[in-house]
Amino acid sequence: MAKKEKNDSRGKRIGKFILTTVIYCVILMLLIYLYQYSGLTSVHFIYNEF
Repeated sequence: MAKKEKNDSRGKRIGKFILTTVIYCVILMLLIYLYQYSGLTSVHFIYNEF
């Protein structure tokens, strides 16, 4: 059997790269936000207001 070569178009590869980059940036921003929200330097407890 002949081996089939799968060639993606250049536009598809660029689109996949951009989508992957955006997803990683969103995850990184979310982690930074959660780290900042956790307030490691503060003493307050998150459920004090409830």
